[in-house]
Amino acid sequence: MIRIQAQQRAGGESRLAGIHMAILTLRCMEHYREVAGDHHSALVLLAVVAISAERLTRVGLPEDLRSLEAPFPQEALGVCNISSIAVATGLNRETTRRYVNRLIERAILERGPDGTVQFTAGYLQSGSIASLLQMQLDTLGRSVTEFLRMGAMTILED
Repeated sequence: MIRIQAQQRAGGESRLAGIHMAILTLRCMEHYREVAGDHHSALVLLAVVAISAERLTRVGLPEDLRSLEAPFPQEALGVCNISSIAVATGLNRETTRRYVNRLIERAILERGPDGTVQFTAGYLQSGSIASLLQMQLDTLGRSVTEFLRMGAMTILED
């Protein structure tokens, strides 16, 4: 098994490592902005994913639900609402509500019967999300390669 480990300190390359981290973050946000329409909406979408699905990273996800191609049962996700999105993004509640409403108008998000916020049924199975994920992975791969090159990360073989 191969693991990549961040060095305790990036050492003499810490400035460059910090710059590359900023570039990675900005490029990833730009990818989300292309889907969401603007940076605040992109931040809201990231919050919805993190709030509703973060616990899936800690449980054994069944094989048939691991691909984005498979619809995911809403009841298996965590509760996401305007308040939790506002806390996660640092936006005030009214601003958050406005951006959520814009995403609802664009058929990206929808409100559940209990007022929760979730992705519109079938949206995550769209080709644009698969394309977004591929762009993100490509961007991450280039950054990891650069971090390895500068010695800020190392590969460990078990």
